[in-house]
Amino acid sequence: MEIIKKILGIVFWSVLSFIALYSTVIIVQKLLYRDRTPSFFGYKNFIVLTGSMEPTLRMGDIVIVKETTNIKKDDVIAFREKNSVVTHRVFEIHKENDREFYVTKGDANSDVDLGLVAKEDIEGKYCFKIPFLGLIILFIQKPIGIITLFVTLGLFLLVTSIMPDKDQEI
Repeated sequence: MEIIKKILGIVFWSVLSFIALYSTVIIVQKLLYRDRTPSFFGYKNFIVLTGSMEPTLRMGDIVIVKETTNIKKDDVIAFREKNSVVTHRVFEIHKENDREFYVTKGDANSDVDLGLVAKEDIEGKYCFKIPFLGLIILFIQKPIGIITLFVTLGLFLLVTSIMPDKDQEI
């Protein structure tokens, strides 16, 4: 039991430390660069809010993209469109006056997106996803989610603190 308690403690504090570091970096960037999406060493994350990229990406997935200028046909990219970020596949590349523009399309959509995506509007190229984590994050942003999070953390800490040590009698 003691080894399990130690492993759980190490995992818990490691995850908590990473979240604290990540949050600090993101908050500082948001304060300093209000007009840009914060990144963590060149990586950005977004929550998929629609089914336009199914089955590749599902609603509630977290998409991790890497900042890059190397975009090719069939790459999945995240790009800024008005006040939101869209993650779609590059369908075609157009060159005009030494500039590249991208025609994009969601995998589940029958038509290409309206308008061209300029290189400066690209947030990054898809690296990987974390399935359904976005649903949890969206839930935690609600009052009931915050309460649930704190109750869960409290129970976890309570259970690990009252677990009997190896030499204790039960």
